[in-house]
Amino acid sequence: MKFIVLSLVLLLSRAPAFAAAAGGLEKAAAEVAAGIAGKPAGLEETYDKSLFRHISAEKLAEVLSGIYKADGRVTAELLVSSDTAFSGHFLFETEKGYRLPAAISVNPATGRVDGIFFGVAYKKDVPIAETRRALAALPGKTGLLVLRYGEKPETLEALNENAYFAVGSAFKLYVLGALLENKVPWTKVFRLKEEEKSLPSGRLQEWPDGSPLTAHTLAAMMISASDNTASDTLIAGVGRRNIEAALPALGHSSPALLRPFLKTSEVFRLKADSGTALKYMNLPADEKYGFLEDLRAAPLSAAAVRASPFGIDKIEWPASPADLCRVMKYFADKDDKAALDILAMNPGLQLPEGGFLYAGYKGGSEPGVLAMTWLLKNKKGEWYCLAGAWNDEKNNLEKDKFFEIMQAAVNALSGQ
Repeated sequence: MKFIVLSLVLLLSRAPAFAAAAGGLEKAAAEVAAGIAGKPAGLEETYDKSLFRHISAEKLAEVLSGIYKADGRVTAELLVSSDTAFSGHFLFETEKGYRLPAAISVNPATGRVDGIFFGVAYKKDVPIAETRRALAALPGKTGLLVLRYGEKPETLEALNENAYFAVGSAFKLYVLGALLENKVPWTKVFRLKEEEKSLPSGRLQEWPDGSPLTAHTLAAMMISASDNTASDTLIAGVGRRNIEAALPALGHSSPALLRPFLKTSEVFRLKADSGTALKYMNLPADEKYGFLEDLRAAPLSAAAVRASPFGIDKIEWPASPADLCRVMKYFADKDDKAALDILAMNPGLQLPEGGFLYAGYKGGSEPGVLAMTWLLKNKKGEWYCLAGAWNDEKNNLEKDKFFEIMQAAVNALSGQ
């Protein structure tokens, strides 16, 4: 299992404290690393007892042994940065050639680990070309574009870069771009309406009707937390047709594929009933708009939505890796500080320390769909785009494998 997240914050413990000076954090990291084994032992001596209020020793041992099986024994612990004498970020190097990001905090009173976070393990020093080979080896349909922007854009790697993929919540890049194209003030206030509330991801569906939210707040929630209600509120506020009219300026190569420009609540309602979905898919494009208006009366239920890749070729948001890189270039060229700051709120994966001057990101996922797109500026001031997509209409996807491949690509670009 290459993607493991274990994040715990704690209080007190027994046992004497060890020195909280410079060596204490490194010592704790070494003990955590030693516990990554086929049969982890002595965890009570490494971890603060308050941690075990949140996770049992047995479950923690299972997580650590899973890392060992996937990545191998840790051979070195590299301190990347430290927030205080009691918390820091490490890279664990393993015998199988992986680097495993780890954030560790120590209880000053006990000297034991009271917080741990493992990121995505990735292969060290993997050339960017390996990303294309790794994606091509996956089942289903995969796409990639690694592009250096500039007066003469240079394609570094490409795989099905002009083919269309379902990209999930990456469609929200077009909503963000439409705000700029339609010159919507960031301070414009929208009122939350019951009819625009969607299903998670996000939390705005839990907020009271009538809550005032600025365009900036909605955009930030839509991009950083992929809040579906935020995106649907903006689509309603800006106007579906206005967003569609902005698509050529945002670089989409076939805007007709995104008409009607679906709200997330509409996708959920369509995928909740096969008969409704089939009727919609068989309608001419112009008749779909009225169908969607009538669909608003249908109940919205998370339990009814299929956890399968049903309809990803017809009820989704299609875009190519090249399209995604063009919309990212739109943001780079537009140089709107608010939009760039919003894109940088959630980097998607752990970025190499000091690897980029800027990193903007938006991903998307649903059963059978994964997409990740970055806008990156390296230390030389060069702009890059990294866009990857994976679709499978028959099977759910192995997210951890995709994350590992894309993490290696991000790391490779940090060295450009």
